[in-house]
Amino acid sequence: MNNNTHKRNTLQKRIVSDVFCEMHNHPSAGMVYEAVREKFPNISRATVYRLLAEAAEEGRIRRLKLTDANDRYDVTLKPHYHVVCRGCGAVADVDSELVDEALAERAVGCEGFLIEGCHVEFVGVCEGCRQEQLSQN
Repeated sequence: MNNNTHKRNTLQKRIVSDVFCEMHNHPSAGMVYEAVREKFPNISRATVYRLLAEAAEEGRIRRLKLTDANDRYDVTLKPHYHVVCRGCGAVADVDSELVDEALAERAVGCEGFLIEGCHVEFVGVCEGCRQEQLSQN
């Protein structure tokens, strides 16, 4: 790899990281790509997707695999839960004192399994979708 490729990759990595960190909506890779492209139109979709996947693999961000949604990404690494709007797909954090380990310790009917974690996802309707529903009625 020559130095120009390395510098470009580092620049692209910084650009994607900076744009992602400005987004506070648990964006999908496509959402990050669109936001990056607004500022840097020459960046490829494959590059953005690859850099997000690498960051998740390295533990710098968290990849969320939510029900009925594209993978989303989260900058918050500490254990927490999410709520997904069934109307628009918006994702938000849920503050909770419970941690995955506490839930796993109380898991029943898991004989023979070594519990390594759990996934909790709340589903609801966001404020924007509720207001839209009210205005339509």
